[in-house]
Amino acid sequence: MKKILFKIAGKSIPIIIGDGICSKASISKYIDYKDVAIITNTKIAKLHLKNLEKYLKGFNVKVLILPDGEKYKNISSLNKVHDFLIKNKFNRNLTIIALGGGVIGDLAGFASDTFLRGVNLIHIPTTLLAQVDSSIGGKTGVNHKYGKNLIGSFKHPMAIFIDTSYLKTLPQKEYISGLSEVVKYGAIGNKVFLKWLNKNSKLILARDSGSLIKLITNSVKAKVSVVQKDEKESNIRAHLNFGHTLGHAIESSLNYKGISHGEAVSIGMLFASAISVEKSDLKIDEFNLIENTLANFSLPVRIPSSITCAKILQNMAYDKKNKQGKINFVLLTSIGSCGLNDHISDRYILGLLKTFQS
Repeated sequence: MKKILFKIAGKSIPIIIGDGICSKASISKYIDYKDVAIITNTKIAKLHLKNLEKYLKGFNVKVLILPDGEKYKNISSLNKVHDFLIKNKFNRNLTIIALGGGVIGDLAGFASDTFLRGVNLIHIPTTLLAQVDSSIGGKTGVNHKYGKNLIGSFKHPMAIFIDTSYLKTLPQKEYISGLSEVVKYGAIGNKVFLKWLNKNSKLILARDSGSLIKLITNSVKAKVSVVQKDEKESNIRAHLNFGHTLGHAIESSLNYKGISHGEAVSIGMLFASAISVEKSDLKIDEFNLIENTLANFSLPVRIPSSITCAKILQNMAYDKKNKQGKINFVLLTSIGSCGLNDHISDRYILGLLKTFQS
């Protein structure tokens, strides 16, 4: 078991990592009062809800089970959570536990910040993507028809339990999707880590326990390091959006159907890397390392043919990193070093998008 202390906003948040730690670690010591609301989805409830409820004997536990899927990360689902909390007459002594992937984490986190102007939160992420990224850093929110994560807030939990045993039931496609965010950490901050990912891709795809602990620990430390320096994304935290400018636009263009977040980000990372070669001095051998690593994890690098480049460009205009109407990309000067660039013309973007279509 590994424990990383995430120090932010006057808090010291324990991030506990290990195989089976939810059954070994004492979740109850991070719950101040008797009332607990578990927010989860249909898929996770079938797999993991009963065990979690066993660890919470003695508490007043109520459960809300939502439909599974990114398309349910919206205001309607948030209203369902609020209705559930109000109907159960919970007060500010409530602790909400988010049991699930990024959608559940973002929804439950947003609800915990907005219900009665704030109640306690614990994250138990069940997907690789949530374990290495979305459960850490305090971002919460829902999607809007014009873009992803456009409505939300910052809300840090009391604790985060990253139990790798949950990954045993994760479908391979979803597991691979999560590896996209892991590759991102290597690309923007750690070339040695990226090379290790590339070299050990077979072990990682086989979910080797030691490799899992290493890649999750490295990813968590990378995320914590950045967020501690820039909590509200006024500067370097925006670097964590490498690949997300195009990735989010692809997701919203497809109405969050037919492609996962990680798959879309994978395409976006190679797209941003291609721009980086031409506009930001990224060397071609480093571009090749990124492309090879994504390929070794069977992650996509081409834009689906079902959406037009014009539609993607239109959706890029709603990206939350944009300023003064200019599309903002995270570009690499080298692997491990990056920055923001809003000087890429729409004409250039459109031309490159066409070369990336499958």
